[in-house]
Amino acid sequence: MPPKKFNIFIIQFTYFLSGESMSIVKIFFSPSGTCKKVVEQICSNFKQDQKSYNLLIFKSSTTLSSEDIAVVVMPVFSGRIPKTARERLSQIKGDNTPAIAIVNYGNAQISDSLRELVDLLDENNFNVIAAGSTVSHHSIFDGVAVGRPDSEDIAKIDEFSQKCIEKLETGESLSAEIPGNKPYSDYKQLPFVVSCDESVCVFCYDCINICPENAIPDVDPIDIDLDLCTRCTACINICPENARMFSGEAFETKKPLFESANSERKEPEFYL
Repeated sequence: MPPKKFNIFIIQFTYFLSGESMSIVKIFFSPSGTCKKVVEQICSNFKQDQKSYNLLIFKSSTTLSSEDIAVVVMPVFSGRIPKTARERLSQIKGDNTPAIAIVNYGNAQISDSLRELVDLLDENNFNVIAAGSTVSHHSIFDGVAVGRPDSEDIAKIDEFSQKCIEKLETGESLSAEIPGNKPYSDYKQLPFVVSCDESVCVFCYDCINICPENAIPDVDPIDIDLDLCTRCTACINICPENARMFSGEAFETKKPLFESANSERKEPEFYL
């Protein structure tokens, strides 16, 4: 009798060729929109039906089947996956589900984030077949990695996506060594202030609805609990009036130093 793993591979391979019953499942946490852009670019190379789990708003538990393919893109916050993103991703389980693991960062460093993401998916019964890091315009310091992902990045992402499609046909798992350490680096809370210009705010409450930490009071979008806020930038990016921003001495002091230290272009890196 063929081994169970071989049977699973035959089933997955048959569905992959036919495209029937198999879904590409996009899983992302994208406060500034860049992780969503990366996951959409990867998945544009696949022909199967697609569905999405946006972890900014998705809080339920679910289990994917072995016939699905998960494409998971997480941002890097000071070298880690954001704590809330990790908690919500932990509620999505696999069933030997093939997965592509990507961390997206602002041209600084990925530290332990990719190792953390691959480990978490392994723990949740996903079969990670490929992994990588991509570069996008920095969400806090807007002078870093401006315009990225650019055409060069997209070409590399598409090439990687095609290699993932080819690897899915073989049924092989990730074999490359992933950078990062365990135990992972500690979570860091940035000291920057997120403020709102009351003269510009139209009280649409979009920021309240999108905040993954419930750091903005339901009755007062001008206020923010900086102890709860992770500086994820979701409220800044969703504001239709550009009323929300980083401010304060700590931010103004750090901005030119960070932008100078991270001005040299870094490239996407992929592991198969």
